[in-house]
Amino acid sequence: MQRVVITGATGGLGMALASLLDSQNSELVLVGRDEVALRALNESLGSKHQIRVADLASADAIDSLAEQLSQQRVDVLINNAGLNEFGEFTDVPPATIEQMFQVNVIAPMKLTQAMLPALVRDKATVLNIGSVFGYIGFPFYATYSATKFALRGFSEALYREYKDQGLKVLFVAPRAIATNMNDARTEAMNKALGNTTDTPEAVALQIVRALREGQIRTVIGFPEKLFARINGVLPNIVDKALFKQVAAMRKFARK
Repeated sequence: MQRVVITGATGGLGMALASLLDSQNSELVLVGRDEVALRALNESLGSKHQIRVADLASADAIDSLAEQLSQQRVDVLINNAGLNEFGEFTDVPPATIEQMFQVNVIAPMKLTQAMLPALVRDKATVLNIGSVFGYIGFPFYATYSATKFALRGFSEALYREYKDQGLKVLFVAPRAIATNMNDARTEAMNKALGNTTDTPEAVALQIVRALREGQIRTVIGFPEKLFARINGVLPNIVDKALFKQVAAMRKFARK
């Protein structure tokens, strides 16, 4: 039975991953900042899993969590916790920028680093949940895109550094997911522009498939997968496509 750590376990995608992995008889360590929600999730899964309360916006909480997790075997670490922010960059408070980098980048890096000796020893898998915005710098998501680009770079570098020691490092990039991370403005914009939004359950299936097959890089959805590739080779083509949408997006982005 594999032991899987899931951060951000009480969010929409985290819960979907927990439910799916539980159905496949994985032993879970559910990590989140809301103890009540964690207990409720665990109870819904038969109260047979571990829970760890940790606010990954806190450096001390990350250190404490890493120390706890390092005391046991971990087969898969899923760095799923994340924050999002939609709006004009000029309106994003500096504190929000710092918090997003703390949760989306620093937390998974520090947690992975602290657990790395054990993860390498056990030839485990680190699975980082990114975003298609980690391949495409998206207007009105400047901070979020920056954090996901950073997480992708970390994932790629770590994979290349430790592949010869048996550690797998996977990066999965979903497109928009229908979770409570999306506020009313985001939902309205996606509807107006005809953007496809996936359910957490559908994304969880793709993530677990990537985990099972050991896919190092996975971009979920079409045409997002195609645009991610084009942006890496001919970014001016994606520039032109997005420029056509900026005026419409700005109407929703302004608070």
